[in-house]
Amino acid sequence: MRLSELYAEAETAGDIHAYTAYLAAPDADGTDVDLVPVGRVELNEESKEVRLYPASTSTDTDEVEPEPYLGMVLSQLPGEVTDDNDFRIMVEIPLLRDEPGRERVRFTELVDLYVGRKSEEAWLLVRPPSEFASGVLPD
Repeated sequence: MRLSELYAEAETAGDIHAYTAYLAAPDADGTDVDLVPVGRVELNEESKEVRLYPASTSTDTDEVEPEPYLGMVLSQLPGEVTDDNDFRIMVEIPLLRDEPGRERVRFTELVDLYVGRKSEEAWLLVRPPSEFASGVLPD
């Protein structure tokens, strides 16, 4: 997903800047969700990437709050998107690293923004919504 696509989805969803922002992926057995607040946002001008780090692994002192609002995350990104700064959005995975047998740390591209109106949560998905078990995405 590119920055322009994220902004377009957020605008279509309406006033969601006060929703809690989480990184989300199906868990290893596919029955639940690995859900972690965004811990840090980093712009990499050279590679034309925005990198999102899960709070469970972030040790940087310049972190986002423990449960950041989507508006707080978006405020750390370029306000206007041009051809020069329409960065790809990458997420450091695995989201959880305290469980044995996890894969090596790497980056994957953000796939989608999923908004739960009742829960007031904005999930930044690292896998397509169709790969999440039935009933686990927020209402």
